[in-house]
Parts: sequence; C-alpha cells; structure tokens
Amino acid sequence: MSSVKRADLLDINQITQRIKVQNPYFAFQQLWQEGESLVGSFTSEQPLLCEAGCITAGELGRHLAILGSCTAVALHSGPEGYYLATKAHFIRKSEKHTLRQEMLYARAQVVDMDKRTLKISAQAWGNSPIAELHCEYAILSPALFQRTFKHYANEMLSTSPDSPYRYPVSLHSLEFHERGLDAIAGPLSPQQCTGHFANYPCWPVAIISQTAFQVTGELLKNIYGPGIRFYVNDTQLSAEKLISADTELKFSVILKQTQPPLIQCDILVYRDEEEIATLTNQLELILPTQP
Repeated sequence: MSSVKRADLLDINQITQRIKVQNPYFAFQQLWQEGESLVGSFTSEQPLLCEAGCITAGELGRHLAILGSCTAVALHSGPEGYYLATKAHFIRKSEKHTLRQEMLYARAQVVDMDKRTLKISAQAWGNSPIAELHCEYAILSPALFQRTFKHYANEMLSTSPDSPYRYPVSLHSLEFHERGLDAIAGPLSPQQCTGHFANYPCWPVAIISQTAFQVTGELLKNIYGPGIRFYVNDTQLSAEKLISADTELKFSVILKQTQPPLIQCDILVYRDEEEIATLTNQLELILPTQP
C-alpha cells in the first residue's frame, strides 16, 4: 500500500463533512480510489476483551460501514447527509490465531443507491483477509435529520482529548439466567460519541454492536471461566432506530444452539421495553486450557 502516490489520495476532510462523521469516530488515515472501490488504511483501537483475532467485530463493522458511506459520496456523488446504518451482515474470513497487526486495510463498493437508501459491500484485510460486511443505510438530508432528531440536539462541546472508542462502555445490573444474561449499559456522555453526528449525541450502531459482544463475553466467562475467548464468525444486525446517548440500554443475550466450539446466540437490545436492535450470531469458542 506504500505505492499509493500522495497525489492519488482523496481529501478526507471534504468527504467526512459530507457524511457528518469526523475524527475520532472516523479513523481512516488515508483514502484512495482503486477502480470502483474506495480503499483506506486504519489501525485497531478498541480492546479485544473476550474476542479473539486482530480486531473486534464491532470495531471492524464501524470502520467498514463508515467506508461504505464515504464510497457513496466520493465515487458516486452520493448526497450530503446522515448515513444511518440499519442492517449489516458481518462475515469473518480470517484464519485462526491471527494476531494484532500494525496496519489494516479496507475497501468498499456501492451495490445500490438512490436518494434515500444505500447498499454497500466491504472487505478488510491485513496480512490476509479478515472479514467482509454487507450494509444498508437510510440517508437523511441535513434538514430532515435535524428536524427528526431536534430533541437530541446538544450544543455542548462533544470533544475528548483521547479517543473514547479506546475504552469499553461500562456495564452494570448484570442478571445471569440459565442460558442468558441481561445487562445495562449507558447512558453515554456526549464525549463518548465524539466525531459521530456532531451536536446530536447518539449511540453509534457500531458501539451498540461492540457492547453487545462485551455482554456476550461476560456470559461466556460465567459459563466457561475467565480464560474463554471467541471469534464472531457471522452476525446479522438490525437497528432501525437512532437512540439518544442519554439513554440506558438493556442488552439481553440468549444462547441457543451450543455445540462447542460453535454456538448460536441472539442479542436483543431494549430502550425501556422497546426493542431497538437485534443481533443474530454464530460464535466460535476458544475454550480455556486446563492447568
């Protein structure tokens, strides 16, 4: 990737202004075009916690979904506005025992787009393929977004001296069941949403996903012990609502088929009693070795 000439690099500031996402939520170091694809370089920052591999599924989904919206505006004259990811299918491609790598890369292509919706596919790799993502978005014009979510507006300076995405969201009120766990996360401060839809602090969908797998890790530790690790082999996410950051969310993890090392689980996310997101997952466990 070092062969990319500086003259071929795209203007990141111009692109991020059009999708209403800035640093540090936007974390690509460089962007450039290769044919019909937009390509970017980035490094991982979020802790793995109980996940295995070189980067968590939630963080990788964040980068790939952002790259998809960048591709729409940079290569296909997509409208300026707010690109809200509503559905995503994440598929792991990496081999086992892949360690953290200094630099990672991703490319994205537009599959379909009109004035209000977008579909993309994206792939990530380091020394070898890591994962692919298929993502759908609702596109809201600035005027429509600001009118729809005016009650979320918060002019407080939502900046952080360090990227808040380096740190997991705190969990509390954990309630274990026979095959599940309920846990509460949030509310988030505006600083914990830095770079995501400025002046409208919301739960980023990728942070909801990241927190969902964090709760899953707590359940698996309770069942298999603190040395448990897992890969997210496949997850299908649906999140049709944008949730204000000042909201507590309940994450309910339910184990379904359990034939280690492969297990199936559902994660339901609630605002009060309202279901606002679901994740249907296949995980691959790395069981702790016995002393």
